[in-house]
Amino acid sequence: MVAIAAPDSLNPSLIVAAVFLTLGAHPIRRSLVFTITAFVVTLAGGLAIALGLGDLILSLIPKLSRTAKYDVITAVGVLVMIGGAVLWWRREALASEPSDDQRNLGQGGSAVLLGAGIAGVELLTAFPYFAAIAMVIGSSVSGAGKVFLLVLYNVIYVLPLIAIVVVRTIMGEKGSELLVPVSEWIETHWPVVAAPIAVLAGAALTVYGIVQLT
Repeated sequence: MVAIAAPDSLNPSLIVAAVFLTLGAHPIRRSLVFTITAFVVTLAGGLAIALGLGDLILSLIPKLSRTAKYDVITAVGVLVMIGGAVLWWRREALASEPSDDQRNLGQGGSAVLLGAGIAGVELLTAFPYFAAIAMVIGSSVSGAGKVFLLVLYNVIYVLPLIAIVVVRTIMGEKGSELLVPVSEWIETHWPVVAAPIAVLAGAALTVYGIVQLT
């Protein structure tokens, strides 16, 4: 779960919005509310899919064998590697230049609505998250274990947002001055960072699944 969540956490939309929230009024409170909202929305969506759809799938399919479980892990690893390769191939098209609209969006409006809106939109195309959910559905852990795995994923997913809150709290205004160029660099270079991480994580999952199968 950590291997899949790590590259997925480099989400430029969430990171840029969180940074620019630190530039306006009540920066720490608003960026913290934004982070919590994004976490809750993403986790709720994952739980709804994993426990709702997952229970339906498992009710229609006999109990998964050990082989089937590691088949799922191997398949997820291959998909994550392919996703990383596509990110690298499309890196120039996917990267974007920072815009004044994003700055204004971060500095104004409700942190709750902003966090829920961005997280909700990102959830619709969160293919790494869907891959992780597939692993959860195919695992033999209990319901509580599945919830823990999804919580773990989402904690890793929002770690950059938590780091933003911590830096702004400790460093004050200097923290914002440091965070803005960092967020702009991530916005324009995130595929170059996320793609290799995704390929390595996918390769690790694939090798693990194959070793267990053999």
